[in-house]
Amino acid sequence: MNETKEIILSAACDIYLLEGYQGMSMRKVAVKAGISPTAIYRHYENKEALHHQVLREGFRTFDSYLQSALVGKTALDRLNLAAERFFAFATEQKKYYEILFLTMDHTVEHKVKGALVKDATVSKVFMVDRVRDCMLEGSLKQDDPEEVATLLLATCNGFFGFYVSKKASDTPQEMKAKYDRMYRRLLNGLTRGLTC
Repeated sequence: MNETKEIILSAACDIYLLEGYQGMSMRKVAVKAGISPTAIYRHYENKEALHHQVLREGFRTFDSYLQSALVGKTALDRLNLAAERFFAFATEQKKYYEILFLTMDHTVEHKVKGALVKDATVSKVFMVDRVRDCMLEGSLKQDDPEEVATLLLATCNGFFGFYVSKKASDTPQEMKAKYDRMYRRLLNGLTRGLTC
């Protein structure tokens, strides 16, 4: 992606987070990006195309974080790394995290839904695969992999939402320590009774 497009996407994220999809306009994004309003149309056909690209880039970035978890030697290592990478994404890519998980404007999603369905489900499919692998390996109790993956994603996402909504004000180190403890509690429940 060229530098101008990256600047435009960053500006679009800022405005989207402040004003939502309805408050976002090509003119506002251009001003925030420091380019002329007509110049933005060289890169994006209209507001819907720009909005679509913001979402796609967010999903692509999240997927790149998760994919790095595949270096783990065992299925449980890969699941644990995925949880760590989710934390890294939420804290290093705050704008995309908020847009994808907290503020996505569903009143306009039908306009781009067909193109984004695959992008939007990649993280869930990834986690279901990690959980299923753990169950096959014997490091997690046998259960419904999709429901367990949803439990893990929902709990971690709820944890981050708590911080983004300013209901907690720990230092980054305290936040990471709490996240690790929360994840371990979940994992203990999913492994209880196993002899491995």
